[in-house]
Amino acid sequence: MITRPMDPERARYVGTGIPPRLRGISFEDIKALGGQPQALAKARQFVDGYRAQQSKNWRGFPTSPTVYGRGLLFAGHPGTGKTTLAAAVLCELRRRWGAAVYSTRYPDHITRERSIIRADATTDPEELSRWTYAVERVRDADVVLLDDVGHEHTTDSKFAEDTLEKIVRQRYDDGHPTLITTNLTGDDWAARYSKALRSFMDQCTRREIFVGSSFRNADS
Repeated sequence: MITRPMDPERARYVGTGIPPRLRGISFEDIKALGGQPQALAKARQFVDGYRAQQSKNWRGFPTSPTVYGRGLLFAGHPGTGKTTLAAAVLCELRRRWGAAVYSTRYPDHITRERSIIRADATTDPEELSRWTYAVERVRDADVVLLDDVGHEHTTDSKFAEDTLEKIVRQRYDDGHPTLITTNLTGDDWAARYSKALRSFMDQCTRREIFVGSSFRNADS
């Protein structure tokens, strides 16, 4: 059986969690799609300045502490291009700077976290290993995308809400930017999570509101 080597461009994104349809997407591709020019400009600025934003001095302290570890938050209606642009940010960071990136839907992450907690002797060890790997990537990757924040199932224990706060605060403290996409805006966010987390998001991310109609309905 003859096996062909994987395309180097595709290989670049193996293990990143980026959906196959978006692997390798660029800002030029986003520009060609049209829409959200302000968000695209902010995304370009983030990638262009990533190396400087994350730099440290000889003592190991951030040279720009006010922006060190700061990510992006894309909020707006479904279908306005938030996930596509966020994936392009990851691809550009991977391509240009060699950053270790990872993408996951936040509801999927919560499912994995819960599954690990509930794991017992009957749990498939290979499945448990996959869950653990994904959770560790969210914790340790240079830049992480948490997609569809706000779509996760809520419980009285506030597990999902508390986990989100733990992730973003720990990553920010470690100097690891987090990208977030959400359909929640303004008061909806504060009602779903907390005013304290809403305030912290303004510290650890640059917010961009996506406006306009859904791309998904463009051909209808």
